[in-house]
Amino acid sequence: MGYPQNSHANTQRDESHPSNRRNDNAPGNSSSDTGDHVRQRSPSQQPQNSHSNEQMYILTLLTNEDLHVAMNDLRKKYFPPELNRLEAHITLFHALPQSQLESKVMPAIDDLVQKTSPFRLGATTPFKLRKGIAIGMPKDHGGNTSRQVHRTLARRWQDFLSQQDQSFQAHFTIMNKVDESERVDRAFQEIQNGWKPYFGTAEGLSLWKYHAGNWEFVKDFRFVTK
Repeated sequence: MGYPQNSHANTQRDESHPSNRRNDNAPGNSSSDTGDHVRQRSPSQQPQNSHSNEQMYILTLLTNEDLHVAMNDLRKKYFPPELNRLEAHITLFHALPQSQLESKVMPAIDDLVQKTSPFRLGATTPFKLRKGIAIGMPKDHGGNTSRQVHRTLARRWQDFLSQQDQSFQAHFTIMNKVDESERVDRAFQEIQNGWKPYFGTAEGLSLWKYHAGNWEFVKDFRFVTK
């Protein structure tokens, strides 16, 4: 899979969704509940020419396990535990509409992975978010190649992508949703004081189905080794 599974089997939870702050056993919160797949999106997050209750898919960069484990350990350490429902990930596209899945999304992904080799990634640069911390990948450590992957797909999907998905910066989010700026500052200082870069490989892409806060694994697309 795109990264090691958590206890929700083939499902990852999206910490940004309000429903994840409720009891997981409450009605409608089950990962098997396919009836409620609607997320309240801002205009910048809504794909063009799609309706508000359309099923959406997420595309992430598939990394090797060692890099994933290192980033996930940081995420488990710094992300608020009550909100941390996802493992570490690099999101390429946040909202791909189901109406485009068979005709445009899947064919473009298949074409790209056949023409792309695995490439090196370096998670080398901690930086602050508005309410958290991320680890970035500079241009010469996989940042440029990751952006090229995004650009190639974005050109194929330009007639339906959301405003949010028209741009991309490769990073792992290891802290978010923290309102106390002092807490963010302390964590950032701690990370910087003991920082060492982490290196790995981008091995392909992973597609996920969004279900009211849940990420249901669909398929991995491996880059072709040349």
